[in-house]
Amino acid sequence: MVTSAHEGMHRIFQERPEILTPVFGVLGIALPEKATVDAIATDVTETRPLERRIDTLLRIGTSDGDDFLLAVEAQERRDAKKASSWAYYIAHLQAKYGLPVLLLVVCRDRPTAKWAAGPSTAGPAAGRPSGRIHWSRGRKTCR
Repeated sequence: MVTSAHEGMHRIFQERPEILTPVFGVLGIALPEKATVDAIATDVTETRPLERRIDTLLRIGTSDGDDFLLAVEAQERRDAKKASSWAYYIAHLQAKYGLPVLLLVVCRDRPTAKWAAGPSTAGPAAGRPSGRIHWSRGRKTCR
C-alpha cells in the first residue's frame, strides 16, 4: 500500500528539483546550470509485445539453498544495444523469479570479451558505471 512517507521520498524531486544537484554531486555527475527537470509518465507497462530472448537460462540450485539464475549470452561482436538488453534481462529475471542473476557473456575473441566485461552505463555519464545512493536516517552510502 502506498503511504505518504513513500510518496514524499520520491515526489520531493518533482516538487523541488534543485535538490538533485547535491544528489548528482555524490554520484560525481555535474548537473548543468540550465538543466530542465520535467516529470513524465511513470507507467513502465509495455503496451505492445516486447520480444526479448536470452540465449540460455539456467537455475543453479546450491546445497545451501542460495539458488541463482545463470543467463548465458553468446556475443560475437560489439553491439551498442546489448548493455541495455542485458540490464533489462537481469532486472526482469530478478523480478520474475526473485533470485539473484549472474550474466555470463561468452565471446569468441578477446576484444569482444574486453568490451563485454564493461563497464557499461545506463545513465547520462558515458563511460561511468551506474550507481545507487542509499539514504537512511541521515546517512548516505554509494554503490
